Amino acid sequence: MMGGRAPMAIASMWCLTAVTFIFVLLRLYTRAVVVHQVGWDDHIFVFSAVLLLLYTVSLNLSATYGFGQPITDLPLEDAVLAVKWEMVGQTFAVIGMATAKVSLGLFLLRIVFETWHKVVLVVASLSLLIVSILTAVIFWIQCIPPQSVFDPRVEGRCIIKVTPFSILLGSWCAAADFFFAAFPWVFIWQLNMRYGEMVTIAASMSLGVLAGACGIIRTIDLSGLASANYTEYTVNLIVWSAAELAITMVCAGIPVIRPLFRRNKAISRTPGASSSNDESKHSFTRGCVSHKSHVELYRLGSKANNRSDEEMLNT
Repeated sequence: MMGGRAPMAIASMWCLTAVTFIFVLLRLYTRAVVVHQVGWDDHIFVFSAVLLLLYTVSLNLSATYGFGQPITDLPLEDAVLAVKWEMVGQTFAVIGMATAKVSLGLFLLRIVFETWHKVVLVVASLSLLIVSILTAVIFWIQCIPPQSVFDPRVEGRCIIKVTPFSILLGSWCAAADFFFAAFPWVFIWQLNMRYGEMVTIAASMSLGVLAGACGIIRTIDLSGLASANYTEYTVNLIVWSAAELAITMVCAGIPVIRPLFRRNKAISRTPGASSSNDESKHSFTRGCVSHKSHVELYRLGSKANNRSDEEMLNT
């Protein structure tokens, strides 16, 4: 049975996961149906969402054994399983936060054109991914055998202190959030796009400041990893990790679903929509034709350029 602070934490995580998957579905529909182009950034975006789901499921399972409650109030077997599943979930979160930002970096690589822009994006994405994988591995091999980390009945010895690596990762993630929030403002005005498109992309990416704020709070709460009362003192860390990952996913999703909303807007503005059934059907057909023409613009680009920046963004 869940108790202590677990119900609040798990409910928050499921809400964040649900919002994330709404954006996943909208993004996949936009890429596959509206613009007919699915790229690597979309696959990694979905993979990150799956990791968030696994993170939430793992913590939900941990909560049934005692996550969110004082560890001294739990039977030993339940305490072991609670810590074990919490560690499993944290592993999913560590990798997921990195892959979500890699997806963000790949998305921006579609529209930047200067070499130094591409180099900076690649370095930021890959360095965070490397640090995340390193931290996830150290998290499990900090003690020999690994079971001794979460089960006091297993004798072992600890050879690595994981807290410094966790603080490094937390700081790196927060820095990456602020970087991806600010970097679009550096190059966005040089692109061959409508002003509204540029503002939408830059503003949505700026929401990464919120993810960065979550990352800072999460890093401060990393002290709970060294606490003897692990199941209760890490609650804030768990929730803020989920929030940072979910906000990053939203930031990566908003710019990509713009063609979907533009298509619906074009159809709703089609004249004659409120007239007779025949006129409505004819009007809807014209709206669809207009939409198809709009999508073709993404594929063909302007006459002056073989491929416009808007097309690069949606291919």
